[in-house]
Amino acid sequence: MGNTFTDLSQLKKFRPAEPEPPPPEPEQAPEDRQLAGATSSTDYFSSLLGTPSAQRQKAPPRRTTVVTPGTVARVRAEQAEDAFAAERDALNAELEERQAVIDALALDAAEAKESLARAQEELKQAQDELAQARARADGELEKLKEKLNQTKAALENERSAPKVDDALMEEVATKDREIARLQALLVEAQRTSLSSTVLLDKPDGVSEKFTGEIREHLLEALADAQRAADAGGRDRRARILEAILCANACSGELARRRDEVKQVMKDAGSFIDDATIAALEKLGFRYISGSNHHKLDYAGIRFPVAKTPSDHRSCLNSAAEICNRVF
Repeated sequence: MGNTFTDLSQLKKFRPAEPEPPPPEPEQAPEDRQLAGATSSTDYFSSLLGTPSAQRQKAPPRRTTVVTPGTVARVRAEQAEDAFAAERDALNAELEERQAVIDALALDAAEAKESLARAQEELKQAQDELAQARARADGELEKLKEKLNQTKAALENERSAPKVDDALMEEVATKDREIARLQALLVEAQRTSLSSTVLLDKPDGVSEKFTGEIREHLLEALADAQRAADAGGRDRRARILEAILCANACSGELARRRDEVKQVMKDAGSFIDDATIAALEKLGFRYISGSNHHKLDYAGIRFPVAKTPSDHRSCLNSAAEICNRVF
């Protein structure tokens, strides 16, 4: 047996070993004690949140919703139905708007039909009036045709009447020729008489601004020459010129025009306006526009006139210059 003890007498020398004490249980935390004493996890968490036990007992149990494919299908069906209802409401609103437009168009069509009926009635009245006017015009035309026929008949009657005696017509033609011959002789006699009495011939190419202008200038020039000859002791010339002036009285038109120009410029004052220009144009002047001054033309003689003279003396000086140069 080797190591086997067979001598049991030696066993009394051994004492059985005392069992070791069990380890102390760990002290539970307040939360663990509450969890151990709680009947359920809901009561445990309610105790942590400070919910009284009475309230925990009264609180209804929570409802847990489980999402299933049937629930998803039902929700989608409800959403589709809501979308269909919204679309249906929109279509109904659009249909109502279109119906309102149709009603308005129907009202407009009715009004248009009434207007068309009135227009057709007015057209019918106008056509009736036009027919009446045409009838009246046809009546007037018939009257005019009848009058024309009467006139033609009267003309034919006049043409068929006996003609004037040819001898009488020849006598009238002879007298007409004699009258023409006498008129020609009178014109020739007048031309011959003028050629023998007129001192000077009228020059060609010189036009008159008024009738007798050249004669008036010549008579005034002769008057100046007569005074100069008399002052210079040229007696014969002075007497001849005096005789010519006595035989040809001056009309005074140049003097009148000089006075009128002076009066126009005096009335203008310190401003040459359109009325002043119009008055000068009546006297034969032609107005030429200028940038800083007015320009006047008289028989090719031009001179400027200030638009705003400095004073009335300036206008009178301009009048004197104008009269001296053209009159």
